[in-house]
Amino acid sequence: MRNRILIIFLLVGLSLPMAARMHSALELSVGGGWSTLGYKVLPTQADVTGSNKGSWGLQAHVGYALFFTPNVGLGVGANFSHYGATASLTGTARWNDVMDTEGETYHHLAIIHSLRDKQDVYLVEIPLTFYIAYPMTDHLSFNMEIGAKYGIPVLSQASFHADIEHQGDYGLWDLNLHGITGHGFYRETDFHNDYTIAVKSQVAAFLKLGLSYQISRNTHLFANIYGDYSFTNSLQKGQAELGFQNDRETMAAAHAFMPAYNGIISTNNLSDKAHPMQIGLEVGVRFIFPHKKTYPCMCYRF
Repeated sequence: MRNRILIIFLLVGLSLPMAARMHSALELSVGGGWSTLGYKVLPTQADVTGSNKGSWGLQAHVGYALFFTPNVGLGVGANFSHYGATASLTGTARWNDVMDTEGETYHHLAIIHSLRDKQDVYLVEIPLTFYIAYPMTDHLSFNMEIGAKYGIPVLSQASFHADIEHQGDYGLWDLNLHGITGHGFYRETDFHNDYTIAVKSQVAAFLKLGLSYQISRNTHLFANIYGDYSFTNSLQKGQAELGFQNDRETMAAAHAFMPAYNGIISTNNLSDKAHPMQIGLEVGVRFIFPHKKTYPCMCYRF
């Protein structure tokens, strides 16, 4: 126990040789990379598979930090961030023993040649940051930033585009019908629409690692590799079954046995949890403002 206490005091003593060297910093940065809304695409039919490949990520940041020493500080700021996802589905959805426009029973096949469903979410985030800098040369330092942030969604949008082909399997007659539009068997290559999604506020942890270079006495340029992960579930999963009743307005009656498609977020093809995350590269500038007023150091001496 005594050793632990000594280690704590040692760390405090190293970090606080102190008040005469306190300073404030204003920083501006922008970063970009890859992001995802964190959900998985689940197969709800045996012959339909899907994936979420994510999308582009963006973070623009302005912040203020108070450095208790040249190397240790605490900061607060504001981010404008983008997170996105791109879901894809392929395969064949099947409805067995349904009725066609003539009253005959058959098996309906909806062949998904391609389906791409993209979501974009923009947030304002409030980060709280703990800064550590390790000098490598007179002008170059290794930086680490760790913290948490609260994100408030300010804009969300989504759209999809699909190529769907409807066929009729009449197994009793060993017959497959396709290309008969009047009976609901056709290929729609341009099924698309925009839709809205509901996004919750989120709490995320983040880490940044990088380098800072002093270009003048009070100006530093920095570059960081960053990553963040939300611990809260950001999306409300839908419960609708996969279906394409609405891929042509005039075909709703012929396909009355299947649901309409209004975006993958509204379906049960999503996992229960959606935890947004982002990784990327950030570059920025930090302006240093030394404090003129100083206080005596109360550090523990060894």
